[in-house]
Amino acid sequence: MAKANLNYEVPAHLKREFVFQTAGILPPNGLLFGFHTINKVGEQAKKLGGKQVLLVTDETMVQLGYADLVKENLEKEGMKVGVFGKVDPEPHIETADALYDMVRKEKSDLVIGLGGGSSMDMAKLTSLVATNPQAPLDLMSKKVANNPALKKILIPTTSGTGSEVSMFFVCSAGKDKYFMGSPMAYAEIAIIDPGLTLSMPPKVTASTGIDALSHAVESIMNKLANPFYDCLAVGGIELISKYLRRATFNGQDLEARYYMSMGATLAMISFTGTGGLFAHSISYVLAMFQPTPHGVGCGIGLPYTMAFNLPVIEDRLGLIARAMGEKVDSLSAREAGRSACELVYDLTADVKLPLSLKEMGFKHEDVAKMGELNVAKYPRPNNPRSMSKEDSLALFEAMWEGDLWQVK
Repeated sequence: MAKANLNYEVPAHLKREFVFQTAGILPPNGLLFGFHTINKVGEQAKKLGGKQVLLVTDETMVQLGYADLVKENLEKEGMKVGVFGKVDPEPHIETADALYDMVRKEKSDLVIGLGGGSSMDMAKLTSLVATNPQAPLDLMSKKVANNPALKKILIPTTSGTGSEVSMFFVCSAGKDKYFMGSPMAYAEIAIIDPGLTLSMPPKVTASTGIDALSHAVESIMNKLANPFYDCLAVGGIELISKYLRRATFNGQDLEARYYMSMGATLAMISFTGTGGLFAHSISYVLAMFQPTPHGVGCGIGLPYTMAFNLPVIEDRLGLIARAMGEKVDSLSAREAGRSACELVYDLTADVKLPLSLKEMGFKHEDVAKMGELNVAKYPRPNNPRSMSKEDSLALFEAMWEGDLWQVK
C-alpha cells in the first residue's frame, strides 16, 4: 500500500491556514482551508462527537494512501473506522445501496467523504439514508428527508466539484441521473487541503477545473444572480482562469493548486445560491449516450450556453470577460459578451478538452434526440433566455460541429 505523500515544501506566502465561519455557523462547524489540514481530521471528528466513523472513498484514494492517512488520524483519537473504498466514478445506485447496508450494520455516527464529487456525494446520501427510513433510490425519487442526517466531514481531493460546500448530490440508476438538494446534506466541516490535489493527472485537473468554472459562470448568468453571489463567482472565475493552465500542465505547482482549490470552493458557494443552467443539462444528456466525465460534459456545453444567452445578458457576460482578464472598457457590451464566450472556449481548448461532439465520437444521428432530451428532461427555468426544442436542436448541431457562433 502506498504511503500518502505530504512531503513537499510550502512557499511562505501559502502557509496560512484558516477557518472560515459566518453568521449561523458555530465552532467547530466551518471550512478549514490550507496545506496539511488533512492531518487535523481526527481532532475535527472528535469535536463532532464521532465514535464509529464510516469513511466513504474510492480505490484511487486507497491506492495513494490517503484513506489510510485519514483512518490513522481518526484512530489516534480513539475512533473506530469502517472504510468503504469502492465508490465508482459517476456513482450508481448499487454503490448507494451497499453504503446503506454498511452504515446501518456498523451503526455509524459520523460519515467522512474523501475524494472527488462522487465520494462526497455518496457520503451525503449515506448520511441521510442512515437516519431516514428510505432506501437510497426512494429518497432520491421523493426528494424528501424528514430526519436530520448523520454529521459529516467532506474532504475534496480535486479542485472542481465543490461538493464539500454544496447541499446537492447526484446518483445514477440505469441511464437516468437523480438529483437531490437538502440543507441537511451540508457538511458540518469541510477540510480543503490543496496538497491532496497534487496527485491529479492533467486531464482530471482540466475537467474538474472547467466544472468549477461552469459553476461560477452559470451562477452569474442565472436569473437568481445577485451581488452577494456575484462577488463569489467573480472571485472563482478570476482564480480558475488564471491558474487552471498552470495546474494542468505542472501538477506540482503549489501556488496553482492552492488557488484552484480556493476558486473551486468560491464557485460552488455561489452556485449553491443560484443553480445550474444548460451546461449542466448538456453534461447529463451526453452521459446518457456514452460515458462522459461530468467536467468534460460541462466544459463542452459551457461556451455554447453562454453564446445562446448572449443576446439577453451581454452585460453579465461582460463581467465574466473582465474577471478572465479581458480589457473590456473600450468594448461595447456586445463585444465584451462575445469575448467572454470566446475566452471560455479558448481556455477549454488550451487545457486539451474537446470542443465538439464530433471529436468526442458521438453519432450525428443522435444529435436530434440529445437536443430533445436537453429541454424535456433537464429544463432550466432560471436560464435567462428560454430555450425551445428548436433552439436546443440548433445548439446541439453547433456543438457537434464545434462552431461556437453557429448557435442562434
